[in-house]
Amino acid sequence: MLDERRARRLAVIFVLCAAGSLAALVGAQPTSYVRAYADAKFRDLNPAMTEGAQVAPLWGDPAKGPSAVLFKTKRGVTPLHTHSSDYHLAVIEGVMKHWIGGESEAAAPELGPGSYWYIRGSQPHADSCLSDVCVAFIKWEGKRDAMLTP
Repeated sequence: MLDERRARRLAVIFVLCAAGSLAALVGAQPTSYVRAYADAKFRDLNPAMTEGAQVAPLWGDPAKGPSAVLFKTKRGVTPLHTHSSDYHLAVIEGVMKHWIGGESEAAAPELGPGSYWYIRGSQPHADSCLSDVCVAFIKWEGKRDAMLTP
């Protein structure tokens, strides 16, 4: 298992890898893009749920188009849902599970720091945080949204 310092360095590497997408958004190729974890400004993902998940935008605007965020959540399960856009997620802290519709949480592997998943938009899936707190890096290919799946 990665220690906290190494996991945070991984987050910076992911941000640097995403710099090419940032360049497409701003129209110029930056030489680098770095944000220290200590400088992340977390806010409630849903302002009506102040005890829910939080996000800290790193670049872009998740409500409008491609972006990268740090995502923080407490122990619990996010029910089956979809997003319009594809996304990439890397676990930075804690242990998570991720499974697609038709699969079970019990069969999903435990994913600790350094673990990764990718999912296409419109693919039903669910996630869980098995730790007191989970933190992940998410790169959205388009606008971030979520719709519960019946």
